[in-house]
Amino acid sequence: MDTKARILDAAEEFVQTKGLNGFSYLHLADALDIKTSSIHYHFKTKAALALALVERLHDRHVAAFRDLDKNVNDPRKRLKRLVDLFQDYVREERFCLCGMMSAEMESTSPEVKAMLQTYFRALQLWISSQFRELGRKDPATAALQFVSALEGSLLLARLNGNPKLVQRVVGPLVAG
Repeated sequence: MDTKARILDAAEEFVQTKGLNGFSYLHLADALDIKTSSIHYHFKTKAALALALVERLHDRHVAAFRDLDKNVNDPRKRLKRLVDLFQDYVREERFCLCGMMSAEMESTSPEVKAMLQTYFRALQLWISSQFRELGRKDPATAALQFVSALEGSLLLARLNGNPKLVQRVVGPLVAG
């Protein structure tokens, strides 16, 4: 694995466990056993690193959504897979990267804020398409409720160390 990918992986873990403001390039360098100058070579600023993290997650999720749409016939099962992903965050004692950064939005750059908005818009559009396929009257509102419940339940599940809380909160929205 190249240095840039290693930096992104370590930074993702730090953001998901400590928040964007909970670590520095020195923390990253220590964790990776590299010099901070190596990090600065790839990411001149922490804002550039944050932007790269959100872009990478956005790209991963868009690809995962395409894969689910192609390989899973039932929209309820697709939504369940998304819930499973969020439950895994709790099991790994992490939080949604974009949810964590959104909570710290006031200390992010305008570019990061815009990319966070793009990420959540894509997430809601995909969820909305699932609800549309399920025949919901207002799939956009259902998607907004789903994302809000998903992020909120993730926060409470992580606080209480109970991954099943995510399914308990979001499951009825899928069954609906």
